[in-house]
Order: sequence, then C-alpha cells, then structure tokens
Amino acid sequence: MPKITAQGKTIECESGANLRQVLLKNGIDLYNSGSTVINCRGIGTCGTCAVEIEGDI
Repeated sequence: MPKITAQGKTIECESGANLRQVLLKNGIDLYNSGSTVINCRGIGTCGTCAVEIEGDI
C-alpha cells in the first residue's frame, strides 16, 4: 500500500488513488498564500499544486 508524507503526516492509501483527494480527505492544505483563493480546484489548469515523488512510481 503506498504511503504519502505531507506536512508531517504519513498517510496510507489505495494504489491508484487520486493524490489530491487523499490529501484533502486527510486535512492536508494543498495551497499557500494567494493560491488558496486563486486556483483551479483540481481541474489541472493552474499549476499551483506541486509534489515531489521519491521511489518507484
């Protein structure tokens, strides 16, 4: 089962789960500063969400 570490929390999720949805469900804030108000709400058009991936994908 994949593990996600963000903002000091480690979360396990199903393989193939939507990363954005998993983070939001677990109370992880995806945005900072002005992007909290101005973002695409997960459509994928603004580029304000960024992740760093370690290990095999």
